[in-house]
Amino acid sequence: MPDLRSAAGRRLLARIAGLILLGLLLVQAARLIWQPDPRDALRDAHALFLAGRYYDALQRYALLSAERPNAETTLYLGIIRTIRNENAPAERALRRALQSDLTADQRDLGNLYLGQALAQRGSAESALRTWQLIRCADRRPCPYVGPRALLSAELALQKEDYTAAEADYQAALAFHLPADWRTLAIYRLGLLQAARAPDAALEWLAQQYAATANLPPPDPVLTPLLTSRPAADQLVAALQADPELRPQMLGQIYLEQRMYRLAEAQFAQIDPTGPNALAAAAYAAYARWQAGDRQSGLEQLEQLVAAYPDEARPRTLLALAYITLEDPDAAHNQITAISAYAPAAPDTHLAWANWYVAQRDYVNASTAYQRALEFAAPEQKGRYASLIARFHLATTYDLCTVGLPTARIAVERLPNDPEAWAALAAIHYHCGDFAAAEQAARTALDHNAAAVDATYYLGAALEARGDRQAARVALVRAADLAPASPWRERAELILERLG
Repeated sequence: MPDLRSAAGRRLLARIAGLILLGLLLVQAARLIWQPDPRDALRDAHALFLAGRYYDALQRYALLSAERPNAETTLYLGIIRTIRNENAPAERALRRALQSDLTADQRDLGNLYLGQALAQRGSAESALRTWQLIRCADRRPCPYVGPRALLSAELALQKEDYTAAEADYQAALAFHLPADWRTLAIYRLGLLQAARAPDAALEWLAQQYAATANLPPPDPVLTPLLTSRPAADQLVAALQADPELRPQMLGQIYLEQRMYRLAEAQFAQIDPTGPNALAAAAYAAYARWQAGDRQSGLEQLEQLVAAYPDEARPRTLLALAYITLEDPDAAHNQITAISAYAPAAPDTHLAWANWYVAQRDYVNASTAYQRALEFAAPEQKGRYASLIARFHLATTYDLCTVGLPTARIAVERLPNDPEAWAALAAIHYHCGDFAAAEQAARTALDHNAAAVDATYYLGAALEARGDRQAARVALVRAADLAPASPWRERAELILERLG
């Protein structure tokens, strides 16, 4: 044993002491490294949110808000609530966060989502005032100023204020937008420009889309705010069409997108002596009626019916207007007249079906729908069958005796249509054949992996068959795919049962 009083002994003691100190430091370092960071849970919640897993992210944010509330947690809790269209609690959370200590970018993000929550509950002016709080000031880049302009443009478009909408879309494009936001802004501007200068709009669209190859990828924090998706192919096809056909095609696009004044203007450009003149006049009158000028639109349709008593289209549109106005006798008279000279036309029976549905007479509505399917051309039977299957699904009338075989016709005729397969899955589920519902839902998802209705019915069928774990996965995905829809609410009802 060494003499600890000797020089060698003292060196040994110093070495041992140093090793002990090193060991203590290593232990403490390990404790610090592996000690849970209070922000780990928040980072995990953010990771779920950025992956689009809104259902699970909400649970994490809510738990954190209860256990360790802070401004950032409250901010993202409000963001998730906005995405789920839970606007009252979203507004409360966002306002609470904005009154706390946030970074400049977080504050802008909070105002962006607060404006969206206000817009979703119908307070458009409050939304616009909130978005005006988002400014660049001395900061560059400004990630939320461009999206603010685009959201303002979308509100203007809903009000048919096309001048303001166009100015805001232009303003949005002046900023560095993610790919999905820039693509939507380009499409909307092209759509508005096409109304007055279709050739220039086509050229501009080609230039803009050619320059989108190197855009920044979608931002998962911003993407949930986009409630519309561009239909660029349809617009480009209309702009590339023969100039004589182009107004008709553009008018139909504007009518479908509820841009009624632009639709009416397009239909007014169609040659009054050409073969499409009557259809154009009828659709122009219907567009005026839909735009809110009910009296003038109705009078124009009535004048067309009086001038062309044997033409079905004006009468059909007039009947639809009367049904909407809850004037069943007037609508009945128009459809009766159509039946007199077009008894075998499928749309005649479709018009009757609409009339019976408005009267809640599902017995006769079902009969009329089946007659429409009977008279439909072979290439149209799938489309009619799909529509009729969804009528039975929505009303549950004769769902298993008539709705199910009709849904089978739809998938036979439209084997690659995810909507037809999803309707079949839904009907199988409600009729108690859960194995067939699961199979049909999986087929629908093979054709469209993001089909929320098919995803929901897959989860519902799996739950009914006792596969709780797989059911939960499918139902959570359904809730995440459409967080602001009834599908999310339905999915969460089953998830509550699953625990």
